[in-house]
Amino acid sequence: MSIRRIFMESICAVLMLAFSGVAQSPTETGADVSIALNVAGQTYAFNGKGECTYEPVAYIYGTRAQQWSVEGNNAQGSAKLTLWRLAAGSVDMFSFYAATGGKVYVVKTVKTSGGGEVEGSGKATFTSAGSGGTFTIDATAAKGGKITGTMKCSAFSAVVVEGG
Repeated sequence: MSIRRIFMESICAVLMLAFSGVAQSPTETGADVSIALNVAGQTYAFNGKGECTYEPVAYIYGTRAQQWSVEGNNAQGSAKLTLWRLAAGSVDMFSFYAATGGKVYVVKTVKTSGGGEVEGSGKATFTSAGSGGTFTIDATAAKGGKITGTMKCSAFSAVVVEGG
């Protein structure tokens, strides 16, 4: 084998090792997530690696807020919650999405002077615990369906801003 070929194969092997973790999904690299929801009479449960993020200074429709997000996906379906706590001190607002049993459930309570469109109704609260925390949901989806339960994160990572 030529020196040049050995060198090129070595470079390729190093690059493959270096980039092997770059394209991993949140379910492979994320936080431990536990979701226990009742969605329109159906149980949605998830326990495993998911995505949990926190941003202490975020903006929603031009309004400053803290932002937390939790997401879990499995063969049964998916659920995602984003909670906004406005710096101005009003009640927490949230966006919730679940897909289970062949149906999609949406709740959006985010409305600021800068925009937003409310769909459904309800309340989501957050209780911190160490580096993680628990979200408790009691809501009704825009097209009907009561949603209750909890979504727990073992820890939060920083929000990664994408795009330009």
